[in-house]
Amino acid sequence: MNPKVEDETTSLRTSPLQDNGRWGLVTVQLPLLLWLLTLLIWLPWLGNVPLRDWDEALVAGVSRSTAAQPAWDWLLAIKNSEAIYLNKPPGLHWLIGASIKRFGDVDWAVRLMPSLLASLAVPLIVILRRQLSSGKEKGAERSALCSGLILMTLLPMARHGRLAMLDGTLVSCSLLLISGWLSSKRWPWHGLLAGLGGSGILLLKPPALIGYLAMIAIITFLDRPSSRKSSALGWAISGLIPGALWHLWHFWQRGSDALVMWGGQGFGRVTEVVGNNSGAWVMPLTEVLEGGWPWILLLPSGVYWAWRHRKTSTGLWELGLLVGSALMVLPLRTQLPWYSHLLWPPIALLCGETLALLLKDGRPHWIPNAWKWIGILLLISAMVLTALNASAAVPVPALIAAGLGLLIGGLKLSKPLQLQRQQGLAIVITGWSIGLLALWNSHLWLWELNEIWDPRPVAAQIQLLPPDAVVMLDGSTRPSLNWYAKRPLRELTSNPPDKFWLVSERSRQGCTTTTNRSHMDDWALWQCSSADQP
Repeated sequence: MNPKVEDETTSLRTSPLQDNGRWGLVTVQLPLLLWLLTLLIWLPWLGNVPLRDWDEALVAGVSRSTAAQPAWDWLLAIKNSEAIYLNKPPGLHWLIGASIKRFGDVDWAVRLMPSLLASLAVPLIVILRRQLSSGKEKGAERSALCSGLILMTLLPMARHGRLAMLDGTLVSCSLLLISGWLSSKRWPWHGLLAGLGGSGILLLKPPALIGYLAMIAIITFLDRPSSRKSSALGWAISGLIPGALWHLWHFWQRGSDALVMWGGQGFGRVTEVVGNNSGAWVMPLTEVLEGGWPWILLLPSGVYWAWRHRKTSTGLWELGLLVGSALMVLPLRTQLPWYSHLLWPPIALLCGETLALLLKDGRPHWIPNAWKWIGILLLISAMVLTALNASAAVPVPALIAAGLGLLIGGLKLSKPLQLQRQQGLAIVITGWSIGLLALWNSHLWLWELNEIWDPRPVAAQIQLLPPDAVVMLDGSTRPSLNWYAKRPLRELTSNPPDKFWLVSERSRQGCTTTTNRSHMDDWALWQCSSADQP
């Protein structure tokens, strides 16, 4: 078969927007299909593990308390039904609160809205890659598809996207901001979409908007052919109005306290270490190297491709987004594992270019071979773990599915015919996706829960206490304990009330418990009297 004829008949069709800037049916099909596939992979078993401290449980508690406020008071976030909450704007908390009101305070309902919003990053990155080429670049639709598939199946994107956290939604808003701005070059009113993405960032993590605006401004300046009408900027500013109005009103209501989310909880993380969350630039790079498999092998060739095309809008924007995102994340002195979340979209774009070339030309040859060996290694690991009866600690079905996908898909991707290579990619995606589903089903996907005790048994006992009972905690604050107990716990003081209940892992003089403690270091609920305290 003539390779040229085969490429023309099997390549994906580029689908530009209509002349008026509205989405045509063909244009919507690919992003919509990928979004539905993302939901199919990301949403199952959302509630089979408890909420994680601190982040998830704190977000859930603030959402429940804020949504319970009367009239317009819900516009301001509160914690534990009484204390004002200043760390973050309540943009996502409003939606989680609405989900809790509708479905109850179950774990899957808390995670539902963040998961839905985070999943929008997949269709948005497809749209963004299309905007980089504006229909002029041959093979752009293939690159857009590959970028979407990679982002959809990245373990960190899927795992953190399933959690009740702000970072997944932040990525979606940033992609809306960037893709809307790129699209406004041809259709100025799309600047409104960019502005709405900016408003979303203002209602999630406001200091991040400064970084994104600086990044976009610099790349736009360097991309001189991308001149746009001044009305696009006006539309973008209009889209920023909702987020800006909330911050102005927040400052009006809470005064200088409203600046906490900009200062100590925002820019302060660049210069100071909050808590014990240090790690400098090493942590996000480690997260990328650990979580980027199997696609991380595509990144060096993708960077090389973008550098060769740096004088085009596509190459310039892809390199600029990677460098800009890295400059937003790496300098932070306060580092948490999910801060690297901002790096995945530009990485997916660059890896998508390499994957598109692999589908089209079969190069670079070494990547399918590497995937085959990784697949073999995963299958051997699964057999060894099964033989050692260690399947309870490691999701063996996930290893088998991912290993088979990489092995068989890698073999197909090494074939000379493009149709066979496309089938190989489909097998890799299918195997890896089934592996993710097996991981969710294993209850092991939120492995941080193994680092601390499960609060639910003690919380169930606390719920049985009278509403006026005083419950205190001997140790560091546990937002998840407050969440499952459905009441705030006080910190143990030197002058407790006469009669009180105490959550502690050790017995105390004058305290008794009815908790069945299988180990002496298990946490329990104790009934105490201050008169008997030492």
